[in-house]
Amino acid sequence: MKILLTGAFGNIGGSTLVALQEKNYEIKCFDIKNKTNQKKQKVFMSEFGEFDTIWGDITSIESLKEVVHDVDCIIHLSAIIPPMSEIQPDVAKKINVHGTRNILELANHIDPKPKLIFPSSVSTHGPRNPDSFPIRADDLLSPSDNYTHHKVKCEKMIKESELPWTILRVAASPSLVITSKLDPFLFEIPWNQKVEFVHSGDVGRACANSVEANTEQKVLLIGGGKKCQMIYGDFVNGVTESMGIGKFPSTAFRIPRSNNDWYYTDWMDTNKSQSLLNYQTLTYEDYLNELKKHLGVKQYIIKLFGPLIRRQILKHSAYY
Repeated sequence: MKILLTGAFGNIGGSTLVALQEKNYEIKCFDIKNKTNQKKQKVFMSEFGEFDTIWGDITSIESLKEVVHDVDCIIHLSAIIPPMSEIQPDVAKKINVHGTRNILELANHIDPKPKLIFPSSVSTHGPRNPDSFPIRADDLLSPSDNYTHHKVKCEKMIKESELPWTILRVAASPSLVITSKLDPFLFEIPWNQKVEFVHSGDVGRACANSVEANTEQKVLLIGGGKKCQMIYGDFVNGVTESMGIGKFPSTAFRIPRSNNDWYYTDWMDTNKSQSLLNYQTLTYEDYLNELKKHLGVKQYIIKLFGPLIRRQILKHSAYY
């Protein structure tokens, strides 16, 4: 089985690459050439074995012609996500929407047509207040920013294509690369916002398991399950405590005055995706333990200056 993986060296891309290698697929990786990606590529090669890498630009159809051929499945992960999608909307649209269109155009000429697996986002369902029922895949979409509009547009193009496709709407799946300079936007999400976490390793497993699973023409929700459902305040403080910064008070976070003041995360009904893909193996606690291990001695240095760092971050809250 020959697999093309775009965005191979991002957060989800790396996890998907590992999961694909465990299945002994023949893998072609496609990503932009920069120092970070080159470093990751070398690490993956040394730790997990051989795979082909083609460096290129997803927005260039000429660049893609080198890789979008002679494959059985395409897992398309190349994307610009928030906050950069909101800071540089034109660049993000070019990569997210036009890049996907390029993939579809070239894949349509492969015979037989490859299966396309497209990780989208649960955020496409729009702002969700805590009284809402868990999200279902057939719930209405309500894009609310550049990123979610891009994802909805891509989903539409994919559904209208002639390819066998699978769309995976993914829950919150943070990277282990987190600095003490946290984004002030973290206070704009209400404390009581419902959040479902999913470990990037489980997202990668879901992508890899979708290759041969009976998921054609299906939209599936990818989340960690009931053990990974929490409120945003606990989600944030779990991370900041693990980093050594300590907890933030609930009064530092936005107090919603209307439905539109809520954020676009929620708990999810993942029974169908789990039954088809059998991917839920890791928890939020596993992620926090990995975060501590990743920080290493830095954790103790951050903890030493934790109160000062916490005060500096709190200054960015408009509500505290």
